[in-house]
Amino acid sequence: MSNPDDPSEGIPAPDRRANKPIGIHETSTNKTAFFQKIIKPKIGSNTITIVVPNEITLAINVATKSLQQAKKIKVKLERLSESTQSIYDHNVGLAYDYLESIQTAIIFAYKAVESFCNAAIPDSHVYIKSTNKSTEHYSKEQIERWISTSEKVSSILPPILKCPPPQSEDFWSDFKSLERLRNEIIHSKSSNTDAILEELFAECVYKHIHSALVLLEFFIAIDPSNPIFPLGFGKSMVRVMNVAKAEDILGKVDES
Repeated sequence: MSNPDDPSEGIPAPDRRANKPIGIHETSTNKTAFFQKIIKPKIGSNTITIVVPNEITLAINVATKSLQQAKKIKVKLERLSESTQSIYDHNVGLAYDYLESIQTAIIFAYKAVESFCNAAIPDSHVYIKSTNKSTEHYSKEQIERWISTSEKVSSILPPILKCPPPQSEDFWSDFKSLERLRNEIIHSKSSNTDAILEELFAECVYKHIHSALVLLEFFIAIDPSNPIFPLGFGKSMVRVMNVAKAEDILGKVDES
């Protein structure tokens, strides 16, 4: 955008869960067009065109809604706890509803950061990890499969995005707790299930979930115009490519 403070220069995206559009400005006609990737799913007997959503904000949205729902249920549970020490009757459903919502929030908050890492790491990137015994090389596919998300954001993303590592930030310990809870939920073990379920009722879990959003904001604030960064985080900007004639880089796709 030539003037980010001009309200008339809004990004043509009706929903923050959409990907950033690609902008092309034709200098010969002084016209600008925006393009977005689409999918064409069949719904019922009809085929419909839908703009591809951004996986990062899609996951954050699920986590946010689930967290809000969990907080509402928690208030009801707190009122209930004032009159009883045990829940055996139909009210136990409130506790189960809370656990469903809070686990969904944890899983999708962490998924948002995972998606961000996978989008930010270039396809050709090789991660070199040195240990006392050897030096290991990981391709992007191997990074996605074998390297933890916390290691991605602490050791891989900073050199790629040219920014300081986040370990010294206030949110880091909360994010590590989020990662631990997510792993405990996904890879549940019978030996510690009860302890994890009790921990999910603690107030600090809200901070752990929120840390995913703060972590994303930490990286996205570095370059609001980065095309891989999602909308909905502070001031988003779209990079526009200037070309003499749009037809030089665009062509109509024959779908016949």
